[in-house]
Amino acid sequence: MPVTDVVFEDDSVGPYDRLSSSQVNTYRSCKRMWFYEKVLKLKILQIPVLYVGRAVEEAICRTLKESPSLMLKTASELTLSNIPIDNNGKPSRDTSAKWPSNRIIPLPIKQRPNSLDELENWALARLEIHLPTALENARKDWARQERKSGDWSEVKYDYCLEMCLNGIRFHLKEVNRCVNTIDDAILNDWRRGKREYWPAPDGYGYNLVGKHSLSVTGPVTIAEAWEIARPWFVEPESEKFSMNAIHPDYWFQGEYDIVYRWDGNIKIVDIKASKGIGDRSGDYIEQLRMYAMLWWTTHKKQETVESLEIWYLGANVTKPIPSPSINEMSVMERDLNQLYLDIKLEKPSIEKCPASPMPLRGFSEGGVLATPPVDLLRCDRCDWQSICSGGSGDEYSLTDNEFYIPGLVSQINTVEIEELNVRFNLDVMVETINYPEGKNPELKVIQNSNRARVDIMVGKNQEGRLTCPESLTKGQNIYLKNVILTSNFKGELTIKIDPLAEILESDEGLEFQSLYDFRARWNIAGMLAYKYERKGIGRTGREWHRKGMVVVNENSSIKVSGWANDWGHQYEMAEDGNYVLLVNIELDAWANQIKGQIGRNSRAHLLS
Repeated sequence: MPVTDVVFEDDSVGPYDRLSSSQVNTYRSCKRMWFYEKVLKLKILQIPVLYVGRAVEEAICRTLKESPSLMLKTASELTLSNIPIDNNGKPSRDTSAKWPSNRIIPLPIKQRPNSLDELENWALARLEIHLPTALENARKDWARQERKSGDWSEVKYDYCLEMCLNGIRFHLKEVNRCVNTIDDAILNDWRRGKREYWPAPDGYGYNLVGKHSLSVTGPVTIAEAWEIARPWFVEPESEKFSMNAIHPDYWFQGEYDIVYRWDGNIKIVDIKASKGIGDRSGDYIEQLRMYAMLWWTTHKKQETVESLEIWYLGANVTKPIPSPSINEMSVMERDLNQLYLDIKLEKPSIEKCPASPMPLRGFSEGGVLATPPVDLLRCDRCDWQSICSGGSGDEYSLTDNEFYIPGLVSQINTVEIEELNVRFNLDVMVETINYPEGKNPELKVIQNSNRARVDIMVGKNQEGRLTCPESLTKGQNIYLKNVILTSNFKGELTIKIDPLAEILESDEGLEFQSLYDFRARWNIAGMLAYKYERKGIGRTGREWHRKGMVVVNENSSIKVSGWANDWGHQYEMAEDGNYVLLVNIELDAWANQIKGQIGRNSRAHLLS
């Protein structure tokens, strides 16, 4: 199965702490780079090519999802978009749910493609419908990023369409192989309506009643082969990261791009909207090998992957990767589990992640192994060279927690970033409760004479439990576990429920704090990792402008943001690698990431 249904009661790791192939490859490339990105949560520059790749893959998958026996090439791009989704973001298994393909009358046989060329023409027309929307959504996503870099105008539509068509042509080779090699048993099973437990997305539900509505009689047709050879891929309408494959012990996860299995043999394909030139092609090989191990372990070590393949769409090349043997996968599983224990089970210190990067590897177009570059180092193109001792930066050396600022009478005492706390366990009483239809409950609570509004930001926590019971009443005592406590400039308190928090009706032996323990303002100091800005026009038509910075010390980080006018002139003077002092900031958080807020009474000072 390409997707794991998590048994939340058995999952002691949680979705935020699993190992992944990208983390493994980053760690092996440079431990310090991994530390910056996965421990300190620093975000690399978001360049358009990262988002173009997602758009190209989306357009291909939306085309693969559709059927030339069901849809004309001019049909709306939304024809199969309205599928039922369950509370976990996956396609629903509710047998009463309505699926779009069941509501469409199949095309007459004469209107269906009857040759590979006709099928390609139909697919190209569908790509031309899906790609503009996918690119526009990708552009909007890129534009929202605080670390966006580059120029979207340099994205070339024709090149993107060419990559999409290359991907579809690779698939059509599989369709053609299906036509020429399919046996009667596989064909008859499909015609009878047999489905995989996780079927390839096609707008139909998990189970069909009776024979497949698109089947015909006689030898397999090219239109039928499109349906039969359709690979599994992530349902485009599912929620992000909801369709991962997860190791049985929950410490490793991955998301396959494409899985072919129509003939009983498993082939995992990784789609790359690139030419395959440079060091990253080495990572892609290791990623697929790890995916082969993941497939093996999630199938009780009884089923292995027959073949692995990288599609370099920019080079119009498919690159086969040798599948690892069972012995190799056993060793890989053992080594990766040890790596998980070393770097994920407990957070390592920066001293255990030295700035000693692996030399760059050489690959030419199509991912062909080539001579490594001799005049280029991994550090030369690293986003963190200005703050890393392996690049142009220095080791972290700020040890003071008392500062004297010119113009201020009293000294400023700071708190280490890792000691900042916004998480509380609270014993409170429901003051008001409202259950609006289709929304999370709205409630206010009281503790002694202190009142707070509760903002339920998610319906379920990371363990899959409801974050708020469904039967709370006014005057009821409730227990808030691991909630985030914040305040606004008026001093009004807000309690936030995120994936790490929940509302309980029993105390479960918790140790409780008081709302009086809440501290509204904090002072911090550290090294500036990077700055960012965001601008836009609000719903009222007024322009808005926010600025921010990420501040780090040796083993922790915090992202601090605020309105541009609240930062002061020293914000503009600060550069990556400088030490800064932020005074009187508010705190917030989401999951494992703590955040700061600059307000009208805050100050930013450049220390060095």
